[in-house]
Amino acid sequence: MSTAQQRIPWLFGAWPDLLFGCGLLYALAFGVFLVAGAEIRSAQPSLLFPLLILALGVPHYGATLLRVYEQRRERQAFVLFSLWATLGIAALFVVALYLPVLASFLVTLYLTWSPWHYSGQNYGLAVMFLRRSGVELDPRTKRWIYLSFLLSFLLVLVEMHAAEAQMADLPEGYGSEQGVVFVPLGIPIGWAIDLAALIGAAYLVACAVSVRRLRGRASWRALLPAGLLAMSQLLWFSLPYGVHMLGLAPKLDPLSWKFRSHYFTWIALAHSLQYLWVTAYYARQSGGWRGQAPQYAKALVAGAAPWTLPFILVGPQAFGPLAADAGLAMLVAAAVNIHHFVLDGAIWKLKGRIADVLIRSGSDTAEGSEAKRRFGWRHLVWTACVLALVLNVAKLSNEEMYRGRFASGDIPGARAAAATLARIGWDRGSVRLGLGQALLRAGRPAEAREQILLSLELAPRPEAQLALGRSYERERLFSRAAEAYEAALGGGLSEKHEAEAAALAANAWLAARQPERARPLLERVSPDDPRFQDLEETRGEPR
Repeated sequence: MSTAQQRIPWLFGAWPDLLFGCGLLYALAFGVFLVAGAEIRSAQPSLLFPLLILALGVPHYGATLLRVYEQRRERQAFVLFSLWATLGIAALFVVALYLPVLASFLVTLYLTWSPWHYSGQNYGLAVMFLRRSGVELDPRTKRWIYLSFLLSFLLVLVEMHAAEAQMADLPEGYGSEQGVVFVPLGIPIGWAIDLAALIGAAYLVACAVSVRRLRGRASWRALLPAGLLAMSQLLWFSLPYGVHMLGLAPKLDPLSWKFRSHYFTWIALAHSLQYLWVTAYYARQSGGWRGQAPQYAKALVAGAAPWTLPFILVGPQAFGPLAADAGLAMLVAAAVNIHHFVLDGAIWKLKGRIADVLIRSGSDTAEGSEAKRRFGWRHLVWTACVLALVLNVAKLSNEEMYRGRFASGDIPGARAAAATLARIGWDRGSVRLGLGQALLRAGRPAEAREQILLSLELAPRPEAQLALGRSYERERLFSRAAEAYEAALGGGLSEKHEAEAAALAANAWLAARQPERARPLLERVSPDDPRFQDLEETRGEPR
């Protein structure tokens, strides 16, 4: 067997490639999290993840948009995806705003596809490094390597679609509180466990066979980048999902399912950094390269548009049907990611021009920059993208301002920050409800009711109805209070809170001198509840 003797041709150098492209940086962070994850997590500023997502996640999407749309040649070469698939996804997004079933389907498709997108990128980079190192990859060996990444993805797929599964692989802050949700296939738990065990065993076999076949063809040094990418796959998906499917609850913080969303945010950032690294190399080898900073700035500005403009165009302030926390944020994430997955699948195949650049270190000088002409559309698009970035930064700053002002008890300041968020499409029922409850505690029921009613318009929830009832009761408007309390019943409250709402409604009807409306509500109150005795004393007696 031949052994690859040539020096590994790095993209940016050994350490940048290993740290950013092969996942070594995340592996080092994982080690730190194993030792002090809980302490780091508890001390982490609330603004850290939003800033990192803006700095890495947003330009990671923008890099794909630049790759496909910046040059006329690319737009024409991928017109099926750059135009028709894009229009189709945009149409589905608009319809899904008004059709919850379609919205949940898009979210489920996005979250199911997402781990394969991550896995496929790890696999593609592993093959790229092996081929750049001169390692002979016969079809059988390549299939075994591919199978190891595929089986890792299938392990995730089975677990996430098990009956009553809760989606954990979402960066913090991406979830939808109601309406637009992930809907698992509902694989019976017993079947899911058996399937996961078989897939896990096959995954270990595929990894072992891949190592054995590669070890006879190259030195460990030549295999190091691919090995680190396989380890990234293990740390990102195979290990945490395997531990979870075995029913283990490890005390190790980064493997605890309770904190999976937190640590998946770090994984998403590592994936984004990896993507920016390889796309920057491709852009450098292509025409029109002006340096890392201008390339990054363009990617950041381009990526801000799809994450910001939909909220301006179809948010509640534009009379759209969904608020951010009632499904709009989750639906935007689904549409943007599905579009990203579709484009990526088309443009990053390791053959032809892509292979010349990524594997053989060639250049693509034919792609040079377009002539600076047609001031109209091109400049208009970039202006919209810059505006989107400005609004994105305004969103982050006002969210942080809202959190700080609310925590310090500065309700006018928190309300001003919430109003600014509303103007840029980020009005949220949860924020309005929080303001209303704070104003109630401050003894300002009329102002509280204004915020609570806004909350109900944005994202109807029983907790808001209860708060509305309290605002009326504070002003002795007992009939309205009772109606609000009754509206909360059957809205998804726990059994305990259902009884509480029934007791509040019954008491309000008694205070309104309508005991006949209070009697049916008494059946919902437990005889052991102290409120039951108070209600019994006045049963049938006008007040």
